[in-house]
Amino acid sequence: MLALGAVGLAAALTAAAFVAPNQAAAAARAYVPAKPTDVVATVPRRDPREVAERQALAQAPDRVELAVALARADIGRARSLSDPRYLGRAQATLGRWWALPEPPPDVLLLRATIEQSLHDFRAARVDLDRLIAIRPDDAQAHLTRAVVATVTADYPAARASCDALGHLAPPVIAEACRAPLDALAGHAADAYARLARAIDDARTDESLRLWATTTLAELAIQRGDEPLAASHLRAVLAADPSDAYARAALADVLEQERDPAAASALCAGFEQIDNLLVRRAIAEHRAHGPEADALARMMHDRIAAAADRGDRVHMREEAMFVLAVDGDATRALALATANWDVQKELADARLLAEAATAAGDRAAAAPVLAWAAATGVVDARLESALGDLR
Repeated sequence: MLALGAVGLAAALTAAAFVAPNQAAAAARAYVPAKPTDVVATVPRRDPREVAERQALAQAPDRVELAVALARADIGRARSLSDPRYLGRAQATLGRWWALPEPPPDVLLLRATIEQSLHDFRAARVDLDRLIAIRPDDAQAHLTRAVVATVTADYPAARASCDALGHLAPPVIAEACRAPLDALAGHAADAYARLARAIDDARTDESLRLWATTTLAELAIQRGDEPLAASHLRAVLAADPSDAYARAALADVLEQERDPAAASALCAGFEQIDNLLVRRAIAEHRAHGPEADALARMMHDRIAAAADRGDRVHMREEAMFVLAVDGDATRALALATANWDVQKELADARLLAEAATAAGDRAAAAPVLAWAAATGVVDARLESALGDLR
């Protein structure tokens, strides 16, 4: 469960692609090895058991249970490594059933999970609604639907799935599902207190505790308590240094605390993860660090390569980079606006408000102002970003 839908409660999985709308980015120059011994990429050593399972699937391609297990493992890798290529592997593994209007339920769940991860939220919601009609007691389906519904601002549907989890999953999962919704409705302090109690009660389950602690840190950020959020995120990273989302969130906290050098150091060595590369590029730029120019070039290359591939768009990180490093408020605002049309998380609201302020375009912030008024959300960073726009 934690490897699939639950991660979306911290943030809907970001596809590692940055493609600007209506932008014909120059393609990165192709690299042609000079000799057969040149190393193009270093890849993880393959698990012999997985190799055997893939060979078994090749010999009996209708073994849906084996395909589901292999695809689930790849989705878990995509989450832990922040590498969307594993989502493609998972989709390929499920290819025999992928396009069926009524695939087996387990395939339907994984298809929706991949769709959510690639920000095809409409397709994911259709699949999840269908799955829940078939298996109303499927906790994973409800958790993933809560993620998709929250990101697309369908809060009644998200709350309905969170309520269902109260009967289907451990209490900490149900509370971590409800807490962000309560916080969006203006009750961040109460949501924090309830989730903290649920985490204390779940101390025997380390994976659940760490996952929920990341959500707890987000609630602390919303309340404006950046030091408390930093302590939560450092605890998560101490237990699991590979948690890319917690590392990115802590880098954001350090930036908010005006310590870009520390944010850059935190992300150093993780530049293969686009989410962390963009944060290190921004931090190094603000700190006037020695690698600022090199990191900016690396980000521009990633943007161009993704555009050349025609990857599905997730524009939050590109808008952040364009605003902070390129200093192009007009283009950043276009990206942030297009991103808001796709997803409506707090981070997206903050970004659109910041870009609109930088561009001096109050009208562009109208959707966020209306959303904030409708939800009743109270968020320290958003209030700061809105500033005079109100």
